[in-house]
Amino acid sequence: MPADPTAPSGSVFLPIFQKLVPAHLETPWVAEDGMEPGELDALLAASPAAEASLNGTGRVPLPLALYEFHLALGNCPDLLETDHFFWDADELEILDGFLLFLEDAAESTVWGLRVEDADLADPLVWRRSTGADAEHGVWRCEGGTFSEFTTDLLDWTFEEPDASEETGGTGE
Repeated sequence: MPADPTAPSGSVFLPIFQKLVPAHLETPWVAEDGMEPGELDALLAASPAAEASLNGTGRVPLPLALYEFHLALGNCPDLLETDHFFWDADELEILDGFLLFLEDAAESTVWGLRVEDADLADPLVWRRSTGADAEHGVWRCEGGTFSEFTTDLLDWTFEEPDASEETGGTGE
């Protein structure tokens, strides 16, 4: 599937994220699944992360992969709100030096990107086993970059159960 021809020049991750729509929803990606750069920038500027920005400019420290993720899928709740909830651009926040972007349905675990790695195009993902509202938590590296982690998470979320799982392990 070709990338959106109106995508910003130099897009690296946009085609990867656009392909998630047909892969998991069995419909073609359409522009309405994503966002325009101006719309995304306005939402980011209104986010708690912009207010708490460590660089003092009011700009959210946003890696390219996360930015293009929102450009591709920012208006696609069928992918963003499953067993895990990707935060809308205007909900992104900074906690403990991490830019939070995802929480599990039980609100017991959050995932983030280190703010100090925001200049990297596709930084490693970190997990905190306490929710965003918890006062304390320990961060652990997931061992994958944002693009790897999100595509793997969505693949796992939408994967079909094995026949052996459906039949109690007999494969019949």
